[in-house]
Amino acid sequence: MDRYHRRSIRLKGGDYSKPGYYFITICTRERECLFGKIVYFSMACNQMGEIVGKVWSELPLHFPEVMADQFIIMPNHLHGIIQVIPNKRSEISSKNNCLMKRTPMQSSINDGWIMMKNTSLTLGKIIRFFKAKSAREIRDKMKNSFCWQRNYFEHIIRDRNELIRIREYILDNPENWSQDDDNLMNGHCQLS
Repeated sequence: MDRYHRRSIRLKGGDYSKPGYYFITICTRERECLFGKIVYFSMACNQMGEIVGKVWSELPLHFPEVMADQFIIMPNHLHGIIQVIPNKRSEISSKNNCLMKRTPMQSSINDGWIMMKNTSLTLGKIIRFFKAKSAREIRDKMKNSFCWQRNYFEHIIRDRNELIRIREYILDNPENWSQDDDNLMNGHCQLS
């Protein structure tokens, strides 16, 4: 039974449905380099990498309370910051004691998708949506059996200084690719 138990990487007592900034890292399955390569300390995305970037940038279209902050596509992973902002429509509705609150999920273009039946917004739901949509688009457009790694790294950003430091880390990621823990340096990923 222990063999199937995954250790949680979540902040103990952290509420991942609260407004705030979240730092996310999502890797490809087996950390396979599929999104392009580093050329002269800059990321050159291929078509697959472009699809991933487009889907990430469009998160606010599907989740009105989400803003896609700084992000970068790397050869085998994505680093990004998501900001969850308070739902003004729900606040207004609750102040007026309305029985029918319009939630962000109800206004989404994904009303029929089973993952969207529960209307509460959580970081996990946002990431599941992103992974499913980007994988589906890659498979449809490229006739590829692309998969993301099963889990993802998440970190609650606690203050402005940490937000600035993480934004810089994201921007500097291509320059630091040769020392990156996600760079397997096993022949799959190449520097040019």
